[in-house]
Amino acid sequence: HPRIAFRGEMDTLQALLLLAQKEAAQQGQSKIARHLGECLDYSRKMLSADVLEEPLPERKLGEMTPAELRAHSHNPQKYYGQPHFMPDVSDGQTVLLLNRCRCAVRQGELAAARAFIDSDGVCHRGDILKALNRMSSMVYILMIQQMKISTFILFREKIQYAIMIRRII
Repeated sequence: HPRIAFRGEMDTLQALLLLAQKEAAQQGQSKIARHLGECLDYSRKMLSADVLEEPLPERKLGEMTPAELRAHSHNPQKYYGQPHFMPDVSDGQTVLLLNRCRCAVRQGELAAARAFIDSDGVCHRGDILKALNRMSSMVYILMIQQMKISTFILFREKIQYAIMIRRII
């Protein structure tokens, strides 16, 4: 049944958000861990809204409105000085886990579309579909922010190495 499949995808998403949140916390990325916690909480509210057949209120994620999330995720260069990118094995565990979470959000969105859009194309839970779309944007923004942090750390390490070499010479 499509609603059972949707709920299963949401369970998987929640498990992955927890793993990514733990990794971010262990890496000292408290802001990313906090925002992943917001996503986890919102995904739980989505399930509750579905089960109880109640409306899902819009909410901020990462201190951004849905419109801000969309703007930031569509133009990361403008907001973060970091262009769009395709994840790579060299990007680090946190970025790769965030990417896996984003894929799980998209799988949840597809399952929601199958569960809540009828054969006539009428959407019965646009609130949940929109929330999942915005959550995908939030997780992508977290990936962008983590890439910027990683790039800064790498740059700092290169400078420290260059200073050390100059001292030796």
